[in-house]
Amino acid sequence: MQLYRAPWVIPVATPPIQDGAVLVQNGNILKVGTFYALKGMAPLTTDYEDSVITPALVNGHCHLELSHLARLGQEGNWDGNMAAWIKKLLALRDQLVDADVVTEAREALASLHASGTGLVCDVGNGIDSAEIGNSSSAEVCFLLELLGLSQFGEQRARESLEEAIRQGKNDGDGLDCTPHAPYSCTTGLLKMVKEDSRRRGGLFSIHVAESEDEIEFLQTATGRLRTFVEERGAWDGSFQPPGCGAVEYLENLKVLDAHTLCVHSVHISDQELSLLAQRNAKVCVCPGSNRYLGVGVAPVMKMISHGILPAIGTDSLASNPGLNLWEEMRILREDHPGIDPKTLFTMATQAGAAALGREEYGTISPGKTGRMLAVQCRADRGSDVMDLLTTMGSEAEVSWIA
Repeated sequence: MQLYRAPWVIPVATPPIQDGAVLVQNGNILKVGTFYALKGMAPLTTDYEDSVITPALVNGHCHLELSHLARLGQEGNWDGNMAAWIKKLLALRDQLVDADVVTEAREALASLHASGTGLVCDVGNGIDSAEIGNSSSAEVCFLLELLGLSQFGEQRARESLEEAIRQGKNDGDGLDCTPHAPYSCTTGLLKMVKEDSRRRGGLFSIHVAESEDEIEFLQTATGRLRTFVEERGAWDGSFQPPGCGAVEYLENLKVLDAHTLCVHSVHISDQELSLLAQRNAKVCVCPGSNRYLGVGVAPVMKMISHGILPAIGTDSLASNPGLNLWEEMRILREDHPGIDPKTLFTMATQAGAAALGREEYGTISPGKTGRMLAVQCRADRGSDVMDLLTTMGSEAEVSWIA
């Protein structure tokens, strides 16, 4: 057994504990409380002076596979033009065909872990990308992303899904699959992937309402995204626009439920927020990526008022200068000055764990993982601690406990 002590312990689910301590055995938390109450319960006590003990952070959405395209996340003013950004991404990817994608992705994952992320949901288009998290200090939940807007594209995606199912039958595990977005998948593909997700009891994570271009395309099948898919030869006229927003479309397809994770969710109506709440669907916001691409700001305060506590993701280095969740929290404070710091920190921890169905993460409480953080932070009051934790951004100094 090991006892860890700090001026403040942040359990998340309960108020901060001054002069707190956490008792850990075999990698799991046994007790949490004041040092006075727990001292003497372990043969060894490790003190983290001038620090705060917190749970590991949880990154609800990332594309590690795109890390070799980091140059794209450092340049340009996209002004919400998703089609232009995707075109540039594809062109850059074609130029870098000899890039060591897995190695660069693992380097990005290592930096993500070094900044305090213990669990990440990674979405990739290549089966080889499932190997990125092998032997990593951070735990990776990998999802194979499928897309296809034409009948030909749907057939290719169907073959990929069937291969993942066969692999599962052969080795008892297989790959969990997920669709890219409502604007890049046929209705048949969306339903098919959701059916497989339900069969596996897995996560159905999908980009939703990221840009105004997406909403225009879903409503009328026109605009910059229509032009883009035509230029890519991916338009065969079979897609019929649903004539509504992204969330309403998913509701009509009956794919919204407690295992659905709607990523971005920038351009959604109050009615759609109510739908998400009714279905207990999860949301993951990506403020750094949204800011970089200029697509808008997710209505986080409205989400909270509807009883939806979003997780936080970073998206990729191709659409975000960094993968640091402390920086994402800082950006959220800027975008939503009225947000409660405690609520915001809960988004980066407990809400992320709930969204991924990994309840062993997210809080410091008995039975949870003992993988915790010591964050350099000096404060006299619990409210000051939460304020500092959510504003330090990329300057956060973090070390791992256990």
